[in-house]
Amino acid sequence: MQDADTTLIKDIMRVFILEHWARFYYAEERDGKTFLEMPPEALEKSRQETPDLAPLLEETNNTELTYESSCQNVGAFVCRMLDGEKYPPGKVTKTLDSRPFRIEMHMFALWLKGHETYLDQNPQGYHDWLEMFTNWMLMDEVKAFATRMEQSPPPEGKDAKTAH
Repeated sequence: MQDADTTLIKDIMRVFILEHWARFYYAEERDGKTFLEMPPEALEKSRQETPDLAPLLEETNNTELTYESSCQNVGAFVCRMLDGEKYPPGKVTKTLDSRPFRIEMHMFALWLKGHETYLDQNPQGYHDWLEMFTNWMLMDEVKAFATRMEQSPPPEGKDAKTAH
């Protein structure tokens, strides 16, 4: 059974993974800038499969993608969706700044980097990404690596508390 903090991290990760998935498959270059350009049928499929998350895609579709805007959009959406609704006020922002969340994001980044070629050559749906990442996290070697990260001292310096 998962504790409340683990469940919250999983809920937040659903949003982050959705945003990464959408950018991975639907980012388009226009005039030297990157835009999210999801076709209507992809948005409709998202509304049907993940009605709680689809508003993020609707809000960001046809908008310019930058690192800053992605962080702001995802962070604001996560807080709107979860903070004070499903979890006590302030719990979401505290979790976004937590070491366990940063480790989970790092693990996702490793998974994505390691599977990028496969995902590019074999387009997958959002739920496929979730399932693949979840199964990868259950592998003994991956669990052992995550445990070592949890047990190691946190990095020092000005960037030690950043989530990305």
